[in-house]
Amino acid sequence: MDIFLKKLEKSINGLIRPGDKVVVGVSGGADSIALLQVLHELSHPQNYQLVVAHINHMARGKDAFDDACFVKDVADKLGLPFFLKEIDVQKEKVKLKTSFQDAARIIRYKFFNETLAAVEGNRIALGHTADDQVETILINIVRGSGLKGLAGIPQVRDNIIRPLLQIYRKEIEDYLEEKKIAYRNDSSNYENKYLRNRIRHELIPHLESFNPGIKKSLKGMSLIAEEDDFLLSQMTLDIFNQNFQNQGEKDISWSINDFQIHPLALKKRLVRETFHRITGGTQGITALHVQQILNLFDFPKAGKVLNVPRNVEVSCTYSSVEFKINNEKSAENSKKFETDLTAILIPGTTEIPEGQIQVQTQILDEKQGFSSINQHLQAFLDLDKTGISINARFFQPGDRFCPLGMSGSKKLKSFFIDRKVPRHMRHRIPILTNDQGDIIWVYGERISHIYRVTDKTKRVLFLQGNKAINY
Repeated sequence: MDIFLKKLEKSINGLIRPGDKVVVGVSGGADSIALLQVLHELSHPQNYQLVVAHINHMARGKDAFDDACFVKDVADKLGLPFFLKEIDVQKEKVKLKTSFQDAARIIRYKFFNETLAAVEGNRIALGHTADDQVETILINIVRGSGLKGLAGIPQVRDNIIRPLLQIYRKEIEDYLEEKKIAYRNDSSNYENKYLRNRIRHELIPHLESFNPGIKKSLKGMSLIAEEDDFLLSQMTLDIFNQNFQNQGEKDISWSINDFQIHPLALKKRLVRETFHRITGGTQGITALHVQQILNLFDFPKAGKVLNVPRNVEVSCTYSSVEFKINNEKSAENSKKFETDLTAILIPGTTEIPEGQIQVQTQILDEKQGFSSINQHLQAFLDLDKTGISINARFFQPGDRFCPLGMSGSKKLKSFFIDRKVPRHMRHRIPILTNDQGDIIWVYGERISHIYRVTDKTKRVLFLQGNKAINY
């Protein structure tokens, strides 16, 4: 076994266990191709399975489609399952109100998790390298970062592993050249309109003129920062759990006296942890928001209210500061999601976040009798009529469809009235449509007569929801 393979095998030990099923994110570039090849070579002796996942961001024309074909060909030659998602990130970034690269990252991770659920896997392996680590640390420094940013990319986060994180890109390229393994070059990696590329091509070479070992120094710094960040994170969790063992996570009230006894560094982390508990993440909350909340504790004034992102309302009483979701504001903002589309992964599992609903899909040769307590959460449709591109959205004025058993169309509003669905619940029922916008299934209610399974159906699209909507 060559040196590179031994080095990577050592890195993999502890990240992947026998019996694991691993989704490998493969772009077609040198890093991900090397990762896939080595993981495949080690998979048989170490007894784990691999699945290949590739996303086409549809941003580089023919090159992007060629990348997808290349990765599929590699997966086929290795005898591995292949999952592909095509999505126009340029359009999606407008909905997400973020940059192209951030939107691509959000969509990419969502797809990898959907694929993981579809194959019932337990690990996602990504090809980030030591060079990516150094670049990320410098990006965080340039943007202004705390300890977590200086720690850079974690090798393990939840179900995501990065086996190449201690290996430099040059080692990877040398390995591929030695083994004569082909890979794709992404021309966008050389465009200096992206901050990461400018750091890679301009800042790092400049820093190397001061310290030729700058990459190694930054990596060492990141390990120290990671250790310190872990300690502070654990202290934060311990304090939080001591104070809120029995309190609901959607309405958290801090005693001002209990909160103020902690050092400033921990108080900032406690604010973020509280925000995380009631929203499920820390996206949207900035250092400015944290400071504004700390000011409520420092200068309490009963009745003062602070509105922060994700519909979180922070209010002050004489002795406490309360964090809660503003449900009225959430209801108003829910209208923004009415025209948003969620692409349904086929086959696979897709989460419709606005309703906390998951839809699982399969392609069958014929209609089968899937047993279920809630059969109204299942739908069997003619795949050749619906097409493979299925989206979920919510009720819009003017919606019409042809309910099963009817020959003509009916207003969805009238259908809801007939079904005695309360007005305030109609915007919470997912509507599944095909790429022509036709309604094929009103979740939990009725499929379209046009797209039903008949004796002429050759392929059946099976959909199953995980959650009933109670009226």
